[in-house]
Amino acid sequence: MNKLIIQFFKKFQGRKISSQDLKLAVKKAMNLGASAEDLLLIVNLVKDTKNKKYKLDKKYLVILSAAIIYVIAPIDAVSDFIPGVGWIDDATLIGYVARGYAEVLRDYKEFCKNKKELE
Repeated sequence: MNKLIIQFFKKFQGRKISSQDLKLAVKKAMNLGASAEDLLLIVNLVKDTKNKKYKLDKKYLVILSAAIIYVIAPIDAVSDFIPGVGWIDDATLIGYVARGYAEVLRDYKEFCKNKKELE
């Protein structure tokens, strides 16, 4: 499964994700239905990694960042400009990434839970 994800994101290779990209992803999350929570978790994980609040292996950071970039890109497998249908590929991709990297996301959720307990 990881090989498929890596191949899928090759076109985004080398693109760095910006703070503006992350803000846009949060806005677009509301269009993803059941995958919205997964996208928001991925966005927060990437933010915390970029801000050096959380340590994540670079290969995971690249894949998760590419997933965000895919969602915010106006032109992807199914254009977001097609009402209703345009978000299906984004939601599917986020669900696929969330399942493929469930352990990484679970570790980050645990980190967030522990962080809240310390505050």
